[in-house]
Amino acid sequence: MLDIILLFLNFALFTLSFVFVILDIRNYEENKYKDLGTNKLPKMSSRSLLFGLLALILAVFISF
Repeated sequence: MLDIILLFLNFALFTLSFVFVILDIRNYEENKYKDLGTNKLPKMSSRSLLFGLLALILAVFISF
């Protein structure tokens, strides 16, 4: 039962990751950098990366 709950949570995390990537692509004009020397990720991309990594870690945990 716990595996099913974790699988749904994993699916939600992957979905959120793709949603944030799509939002970042749609708002590309607003996210253009004024200073090219900065190495910061846009806010949506950093959240997408975070949710993607959490989903990947959870997928590895579920596979055990």
